[in-house]
Amino acid sequence: MTALKTTLTLALMSALALPALAATTTVEFVPASGADKVVAVFSDDGTVSFNGGPAVAYTMDQDTRTICSMMGEAENCATFETWGEDVGHSTPYSTSQGSAGTANVTAKTE
Repeated sequence: MTALKTTLTLALMSALALPALAATTTVEFVPASGADKVVAVFSDDGTVSFNGGPAVAYTMDQDTRTICSMMGEAENCATFETWGEDVGHSTPYSTSQGSAGTANVTAKTE
């Protein structure tokens, strides 16, 4: 094996051994009721963190514009009027728990 092939093989093996950096999308949920906003950080690894808390799994259905996750013992789903992941996107939402408001995409990492 030539030195170049060895170097390329080692580089590839190193890249495969490292965990992938998950991209994130930060969404600020502002309830219409005036309650405190909730900041959710959605990661491409299928987890979401609310207000800096521990990450929990979420599911996403783009066809129905719905994201669901467990909050405590209950599943909570948010359905969005429009779907968008770009910073500045703003849309009304409603939840399976009966709340509603505006969701604003405030940050994104790649």
